[in-house]
Amino acid sequence: MTAIELPDDLVAALKAKAAAQGLTLGSWFQQLAGLKKPRYSLSELIARCDADAPLSNEDKTWLDHPAVGREGRNNQERSS
Repeated sequence: MTAIELPDDLVAALKAKAAAQGLTLGSWFQQLAGLKKPRYSLSELIARCDADAPLSNEDKTWLDHPAVGREGRNNQERSS
């Protein structure tokens, strides 16, 4: 591994950029280098969702398929 020295003000700016994405500086560098898949928080994923988007045929098929385990569609089914 090669190490480089950076001025303190540059390190602080880079840390701020990483923190803005919820990452440590090391994790941010790994992500930039393509070494690590990004992690998302639930709120970030929900913010990307379009609740008004139409269901795909695959989604409709899955929703119309009978339950195969304990994934009841309402509370009554779960408690039985």
